[in-house]
Amino acid sequence: MTGMIRGLLAATALASLATTAFAQDVQGVIGGLPTELKAQYDGAPQKVLPSALDNFTAPPKPWKWCHSESYQGNPWRVTVTKELKRLVDGLIADGTVSSFEVSDSNNDASQQINQIRAFIDKKCSIITSIPGSATALDDAIDAAAKAGIPFITAAGSVTSPNAINVDSNYARWGYDMMAAIGKAQPDGASILLVEGIAGHPIVVQERQGADKALTEIRS
Repeated sequence: MTGMIRGLLAATALASLATTAFAQDVQGVIGGLPTELKAQYDGAPQKVLPSALDNFTAPPKPWKWCHSESYQGNPWRVTVTKELKRLVDGLIADGTVSSFEVSDSNNDASQQINQIRAFIDKKCSIITSIPGSATALDDAIDAAAKAGIPFITAAGSVTSPNAINVDSNYARWGYDMMAAIGKAQPDGASILLVEGIAGHPIVVQERQGADKALTEIRS
């Protein structure tokens, strides 16, 4: 959890930096990674694109930080928000950030869209988010980009090219887990899959990866 939050913080710090080599040759950068890292991009549901923030210029400090949550109904999500607030409070204390505001859509994509648009109207300097949908928020994210507001996601990527997704390849994760089960049970077995929030990007991606491995096992 702390690693994810620190990733969010790092992404905000790097948002104004152009990644020239990455922008010039995305696939070349991936192809040049060590084998172990390159494998993590296999089957990734997120498109790897040049940064939409290459020409971004941060506004003068202090910045207004807004966080769009899709759900606060389990302890992990609540803990993430509390830890993010704790870290941002440090930035408030040193004058980097002026305020921190959180919205919670309670797993309602339409509500999260409205809340993001409200953040845009409030002229937030940055919007971080755990999105409830991979695709439903794209128009609102694009509107944030048009307003000059970086949009950073974690624990669930979105498909808008204007977002920075700080995330893992959950399709690969699901694939590896199911493949490992297949090796452990070569004669077959009944498997119980316990999933999280229905429709959440992580849940969908993990299931896609697991189904791919299961198809290979069956064949």
